[in-house]
Amino acid sequence: MRKQLLIACLLLLSVCGFAQQITVKGIVTSAADQLGLIGATVQIKGTTTGTITGLDGDYMLNNVPSDAVLVFSSIGYETQEIPVNGKTTINLVMKEATELLDEVVVIGYGAVKKSDLTSSISTVKGEEITETVTGNAMDALQGKVNGVQVASGGGPGTTPKVLIRGVTTVNGSDPLYVVDGMPISGNINFLNSNDIESMQVLKDASAAAIYGTRGSNGVILITTKKGKSGQTRVNFTASVGFQTISKPKVADAAEYKEVFLQANANIDRDPMWNDTGATTNPGGTDWWDTVVNKTALTQNYALSISGGNDKLVYNLSLGYYRTNSQFDVGYWDKLNARLNTEYTFNKYVKVGFDVAPRVESWDDTSVQFSSAMSMDPTTPVFRPESEWEDNEFNNYERSYNNQTWNPAGSIARQNAHSREMGAILNTYLQINPIEKLSLRTQFGANAHFRRSDTFTPQFFINALEQQTLSRAERDMTEWLDWNWTNTATYIDTFAEKHNLNVMAGFTAERFAEYTSVARRDDTPSNMDVMQEVHAGTEATAWADGNTKYNTLVSFLGRVMYNYDNRYYISASIRADGSSRFPKGNKYAIFPSVSASWRITSEEFMQDQEIFSDLKLRGGWGRVGNQNINNDATLTLLEQTYYMYGETLTNGYFISSVGNNNLKWETVEDWNVGVDMSLLQSRLGVTFEYFQKKSMDMLYQKQNIHAIGYPSWNNTVWMNIGSMKATGWELGLSWRDQIGKDFSYDIGVNLSAVRNKAIKFSGDGPIYTGGFNSDQIISNVDGGLISRFYGYVADGIFQNQEEINAHADEHGTLIQPNAKPGDIRFKDLNHDGILDANDKTFIGNPYPDLMMGINIGLRYKNIDFTANFYGTFGNDIFNKTKGMYSGINGQNVWAGTLEKAWHGEGTSNDIPRLTYNDVSQNYERVSSFYVEDGSYMRCKLMQIGYTLPKKWVGDTDLRISFSAQNPFTITGYSGMDPERPALDGSVIETGIDNTAYPSPRTFLFGIDFKF
Repeated sequence: MRKQLLIACLLLLSVCGFAQQITVKGIVTSAADQLGLIGATVQIKGTTTGTITGLDGDYMLNNVPSDAVLVFSSIGYETQEIPVNGKTTINLVMKEATELLDEVVVIGYGAVKKSDLTSSISTVKGEEITETVTGNAMDALQGKVNGVQVASGGGPGTTPKVLIRGVTTVNGSDPLYVVDGMPISGNINFLNSNDIESMQVLKDASAAAIYGTRGSNGVILITTKKGKSGQTRVNFTASVGFQTISKPKVADAAEYKEVFLQANANIDRDPMWNDTGATTNPGGTDWWDTVVNKTALTQNYALSISGGNDKLVYNLSLGYYRTNSQFDVGYWDKLNARLNTEYTFNKYVKVGFDVAPRVESWDDTSVQFSSAMSMDPTTPVFRPESEWEDNEFNNYERSYNNQTWNPAGSIARQNAHSREMGAILNTYLQINPIEKLSLRTQFGANAHFRRSDTFTPQFFINALEQQTLSRAERDMTEWLDWNWTNTATYIDTFAEKHNLNVMAGFTAERFAEYTSVARRDDTPSNMDVMQEVHAGTEATAWADGNTKYNTLVSFLGRVMYNYDNRYYISASIRADGSSRFPKGNKYAIFPSVSASWRITSEEFMQDQEIFSDLKLRGGWGRVGNQNINNDATLTLLEQTYYMYGETLTNGYFISSVGNNNLKWETVEDWNVGVDMSLLQSRLGVTFEYFQKKSMDMLYQKQNIHAIGYPSWNNTVWMNIGSMKATGWELGLSWRDQIGKDFSYDIGVNLSAVRNKAIKFSGDGPIYTGGFNSDQIISNVDGGLISRFYGYVADGIFQNQEEINAHADEHGTLIQPNAKPGDIRFKDLNHDGILDANDKTFIGNPYPDLMMGINIGLRYKNIDFTANFYGTFGNDIFNKTKGMYSGINGQNVWAGTLEKAWHGEGTSNDIPRLTYNDVSQNYERVSSFYVEDGSYMRCKLMQIGYTLPKKWVGDTDLRISFSAQNPFTITGYSGMDPERPALDGSVIETGIDNTAYPSPRTFLFGIDFKF
């Protein structure tokens, strides 16, 4: 009995001791100046109980368990955890945070501390990317990295356009993507954003030259998540929501009829008005509501399991993403899996094996926005049921009063599906034979296969809207790329202050593509079972196939040195050999050098309190471009048929002209910059000025017209062009904490770049962007690229007197066919004739300024994020302004009757309504169509709440609500000011063709970790 009493007393004493509450006080000082630290947070670990330090850095915390752990934190200082162990006084000296400077940044074929960077490299962490739910991680990069212009658009599977520091070549603008050391051609749609640990954007040549062959457009290094030793962690995230697109305001049936009649009356023409709709469709048809769904489902799920021990670490993930179009057909989904493993045998040998299989599927989207806006609203969707036929596609009604095809019928006939399966395999062996030396060999393969099936049904609505024969087609494409990389790295510090990092390597790459296509017409019916190539009954089948491949061999080296963490210099060189170039020109050398000076490491800076970090840097380098056809050096023949009298004879013609003197295109780049951190690391500032210039630009020059040369393909690749991009970047960031519960950070990115063509082909301007048998864009040697070129609209003729006054010195009318209400076009050369000699540059689609704003707020368990992105000073050629015309009976914008000129003084912008537009108000390329495309768009607003630990135990559970693209501030009258920047090449952009706009997306999300 005594023994039991003794045990009970001991237990009671231990419980009392455990429950004992004490008061802890002390002073928190800064290691930099030994002064009291104001506003530092002192918190009991695992609870929300805490306090902040006063004016002298003093604090007092009551009811502290004697065995508690106190967490001391402050913006700009390292967080420290101190066990209480029954002490009632705890003083602490806090060191300035160096995690930002000590953060490891991935560079080409290696990694360094951020503090050791001499080049222009920007880092975006995985958690910043996954804030935005998107099928392509580059959408989430928008506004987060200075000098990087990302143009997004709607539609399932749309790939954003990425420009890093402007344009220096006509041969594509896509950067090189490198995923875990594996170069990836094309886009990264296949990648699961939740798998990304971080992205490094190599913006200047001193950073990208190590990837010389394809680095002229910049390089984006993507590191996927790896496992860590310790407890197994499971993370599940899900986001589900919907997308919506703003409905444009177009005329209803009643206004449409008035416009139609007025447009004919204005030219004294009896209207050929079909009034059938008055009885069969009295209310008219709202074509937008008929074919465009109000919402489209989007969903994203990701599951990951990671863990390991001191030998083996792993990360296994599974992801699914799907988004539907705003129409009844059209979607894109992808299923991703990824297994990253790493096994350490001992301190000498380590191996890694990564495999990432994937499946993508999509139905092509029939984009019918333009047709839904211009279709005759008096026309019903279907013909009367009494006229219906067995072929369902014949039952759609033909427009009564214009030539627009029935958009509902077009969507119903859409039948194109693709599926792509593939996998990326990456494996490496790393050996450390001696201390400080690392040998690594890595082999990666990217294999994927795509099958695309398209069926075009036979139908007949009328003679102008029909498909005589059905068609079945199947395309098969297979890609197999591999990369073998071998590097040796030596890192050493000698004499305490000399730090050296030397790397040398060799790489070999091969890219192969195999294509085949088969097609046959006239299947017996439109039935599903007949939608096969072999079901076609037409005797002549069509088939084609091709094999393409190219190879690269590279030798590379880099030396990085710093003295006493003050003076840094880095130099690299890469020699690339490409199979695309002829013998003698296969190889090119791409060098780079960069240097920096960390001023805050100097002795004279040790007593100052303004700068936490201050670094000056500069760099120079050259990178290459080989983005030409694999057979650009070859002159090829193709079979054809010739008629000799009445005899059809086989023959050959020159299908393409080769150039056996081609060589590498080179881009030379230099930049200078400053990085600084002030006010105890609360304020960060970075500024950079750069210039990029291409030399020997590869360009397809018009070839001579000669017998045997095909007039439809008379171009030849040559090294004759040069372009230049000049610009600056400014980044500002502020982070702070107020009290113990509230913290925030704000970042602002500003950048500008001017893209100039020094020389193209020398053959004169390059015209592109077709419009009514004319061209919208003119690119000239010595000018800015992709500028709009046309006539200058100078208001509206209000009366006949103004038309008569618009004449030359002899009284000859410059626009003799004009009527009051027509646009007055300027006679710029004053020759009395309005012709092509009066055209001039009327707009520039590239912005004068790009801006990104990123805001993060945190209060206790609540977090809020807002991201904004905008461009300023860019113009858009807005083709949708043509909807004011009513030409040929197309529908018009709502309110056109009032907005269009209908009498003297009624409008000086929108010309009169006319059915045939003899004065070419709407048919000329003119400044009438050019609008300011500046905008500021809220890309993301998200609020999240993390459930308290007392509710969920050791589990982290966060719920969130997000709005993507919820609003846009712009004066642009088209559907989306961002979309025109996505379409077209770098020398043909900024034209609004009523493409799929960026939708607003609203999502509910959950993030579950345990």
